[in-house]
Amino acid sequence: MSVLKVLRERVAPELNFLYTTPPADTPDGPDCGWHGAEHALHTFLVARMFGAEAELCRGDYAVLSRFLPPLTTLERAAKHAWCTVNGVAPVDLSVTFELFGQAPQLRSPIVGDGPNGDWKIQYAEDDSAMDEDFSNDNELLYVEREIIAADARELLAHPETFLSGTPDAGTLAQITLHCYACAAGGGHSIRNRASRDAALAAIKEQYPLAMPAIRAKLPE
Repeated sequence: MSVLKVLRERVAPELNFLYTTPPADTPDGPDCGWHGAEHALHTFLVARMFGAEAELCRGDYAVLSRFLPPLTTLERAAKHAWCTVNGVAPVDLSVTFELFGQAPQLRSPIVGDGPNGDWKIQYAEDDSAMDEDFSNDNELLYVEREIIAADARELLAHPETFLSGTPDAGTLAQITLHCYACAAGGGHSIRNRASRDAALAAIKEQYPLAMPAIRAKLPE
């Protein structure tokens, strides 16, 4: 099974359970509840553990659908994050419309551009894509602004260089190792837990020494 397939089928559901929150309005605009940076961090590390080429990307998205209000990071300070894995972009396990009521739905987590369920995914490296005439279909546009020069080992030890706030490197490592174990076929899903807190407690109990275990699997 390819690394892209296991990311889509085995890693995305675990991360969505741990990170996805209901959409909300904020003073800075709509918050879709996707937590893209956290999803991207774990995706990047798991991909590297499998020996895949991976890069972290930061940029904008624009959700274009008559079934949804305008959802975009364009002209906002806060940006979205995703990955490129083995040359495929975007690899974004965070985006879901399941908590948006009667919204059109993706068939599966986003791994590459093109049709995906009720949506068409487009990827661009500049704003020229915004000059196109969009149809009445449901379009999700990514605009790449920056490729993050990140060393996996350094990012593992210092996630604050990519994530905002003061992230707990130990907990993030434990989640990463859990996702890798699920992807590799030896892990047990935590989605049957009653809550995110219960799921995190189970992960912490199972993977107390996550940092050295991840380092051992990262390519030199």
